[in-house]
Amino acid sequence: MKRFFAAAVKGETGPERPSPFSQLVYTSNDSYVIHHGDLRKIHKAASQGQAWKLERMMKKMTMDLNIRDAKKRTALHWACANGHAEVVTLLVDRKCQLDVLDGENRTPLMKALQCQREACANILIDSGADPNIVDVYGNTAVHYAVYSENLSVVVKLLSCGADIEVKNKAGTTPLLLAIREKNNFIYFIFIHSIHQQLLEYKQKISKNSQNSNPEGTSEGTPEEAASLPERTPDKAECSVERTPDE
Repeated sequence: MKRFFAAAVKGETGPERPSPFSQLVYTSNDSYVIHHGDLRKIHKAASQGQAWKLERMMKKMTMDLNIRDAKKRTALHWACANGHAEVVTLLVDRKCQLDVLDGENRTPLMKALQCQREACANILIDSGADPNIVDVYGNTAVHYAVYSENLSVVVKLLSCGADIEVKNKAGTTPLLLAIREKNNFIYFIFIHSIHQQLLEYKQKISKNSQNSNPEGTSEGTPEEAASLPERTPDKAECSVERTPDE
């Protein structure tokens, strides 16, 4: 009984696990409730932001920085979930794995965004974390950034090649999520990103056509190549306009 009471004091009872089709998948953090019996020393130090303690442990012995706790969470997961940027920097500098998955297939980057730890997320993005990994609910890092209305992180993720067309298990892409949440700024960023991609594609096609036909013997080719990307925005706009009605 005493052990049970002590565990109840150290831990907290999390909310009921949401359905994959619920919006709560973006904000629920029940799997990261601390039960110290489930954690190793490295996880405890990371969750509490004790960078000095981690450094001391690393000097004393060779440590596996990617070792998992009982729910497959690493020290980097714990540091990101609790917003300890100094610990994140330390672990990244010591070459820990950036894209390791926890029990719900969430990366440390996803945890940082889910828990609205922007500083930690920026460190991981700048260090090359993969923005397109999908968790058990079908969400990517961009889904979490959009839901948190973090415009600067969304822009950074897009600049790193994040895919905005991934559908989660509710059938929602980051773009549709921005529309549903009525976040006009993020919606504008997405449209701008799509427009830039279309322009780059058009320029690439035009350049390839010129290289394959430098003397211009076939006058119709550049115009035909340009017609496809020029028609594409209209189709994209139609699908976006229909979404709120649906």
